[in-house]
Amino acid sequence: MAIPDPKYQNSAGRLLAILKAIPQNNQSIVEFYSTLFDTPASNQDERTRNCINSVREVGNLYQEFLREMQDPKISEDFRSEVSSGLISLGQTIYPMQFNGGFRMPSDAEKSVLGIAASLLPQEVGLPQDDITTIRASIVSLRDLVEKGNLSSELQRVLLDLIRMSEDAISHYNIRGAKGLRKAFKSMLAEAWELRRFESAGGNSEEFEKSSTWETIKKHLKAFDVVSSKVLKWVPAIDLGYHLYIGQ
Repeated sequence: MAIPDPKYQNSAGRLLAILKAIPQNNQSIVEFYSTLFDTPASNQDERTRNCINSVREVGNLYQEFLREMQDPKISEDFRSEVSSGLISLGQTIYPMQFNGGFRMPSDAEKSVLGIAASLLPQEVGLPQDDITTIRASIVSLRDLVEKGNLSSELQRVLLDLIRMSEDAISHYNIRGAKGLRKAFKSMLAEAWELRRFESAGGNSEEFEKSSTWETIKKHLKAFDVVSSKVLKWVPAIDLGYHLYIGQ
């Protein structure tokens, strides 16, 4: 299964969408969580690892929700009512063992979480066209890898850019726009390190004129524009990030 699309684009809305997706048929925790991100698993060890990663992601989302509830704009009365209504939710978020069934969230808990989601600030959703743009750019990076004749460092960076990009897109319904921005910052750091590596080897001018470097920069710009759109930020392109990777 894929992470469900939330009705509300904020931490509470994304958490609610996941909790609503928990089946009522006593499906084991590992069975549900091991497929939450559509990550392949060919054996029990891989299923368990997928489950642990999913539990960690949902736990991080829950903590983000708790942080957002501390916003000074939220009244103390409302915060208290939400906390009281969700006092046992942590038992669902942090299961003690994976082979058994869930401590199912109650309808009342889902209702309280839905009310919180409707009142917390919402992000802009990620349009399918933007997902298509990033995926097309990922294909360009993958083509470079498949052509071969790359240094080990360049191949490593390209594979990291591909992995971080795909990961940010596939996890959008749990990490939100902040996840996209975090991925972009990590990719920008990788590109800067690659540029420095090539300069140290005396290949700076040749590398910066290469089609490979142009493809990397185009991917960063595409990812930057998309993530800035959903965050309602000014793209780093317009703030001088060429100082780090060049134009």
